[in-house]
Amino acid sequence: MTRRSGWVLPMAVALIAAACSVSDTLPPPNCESSPTSALISGQSVPTASFLICLDTLPTGWEVDEVRIGDEGTVVVFDSDRAGASAARLRFEESCDIGEATPTPTEFEGTSRYEWILGLSPGFRANRYYRFVGGCVTWEFDFDDEAPAAMSVELGNALQLVDRRTINAQLRETFVDEDL
Repeated sequence: MTRRSGWVLPMAVALIAAACSVSDTLPPPNCESSPTSALISGQSVPTASFLICLDTLPTGWEVDEVRIGDEGTVVVFDSDRAGASAARLRFEESCDIGEATPTPTEFEGTSRYEWILGLSPGFRANRYYRFVGGCVTWEFDFDDEAPAAMSVELGNALQLVDRRTINAQLRETFVDEDL
């Protein structure tokens, strides 16, 4: 065994681990950039008929963390009024909606549900969007004084884009393959 072979196994393990999950190194999928910004997130839920992207965030909100892996995509948001980790967006193959109540959806082809977990102290709720092959969950956990209306403001930044639309745009501008 040569001296260099001692680093081969740890390097191979690191490369395999990096291929399975990406954390804190990528921006969230952005609606304003090219359709390629949805690529990595879309690959985390290959069964999903819709992909997630975010429009401009409301004032006071920022992305704290992005985790993309084989189990889906998670984006954590901080707010200057609602607190650190005040909202979490999950994009997964499926989700358990528990006792959530059906509500009207703004995205054709999806079903929307709301589950208010608490209003005081601090707003706590989950919002779900179910669709063929996927689910998006908003988890809101606000500091005591933050109004529940902030969940609507942040929620409006989410867009669900039909995967077929993204694939068509990619074929036209980038590569002739489905994601």
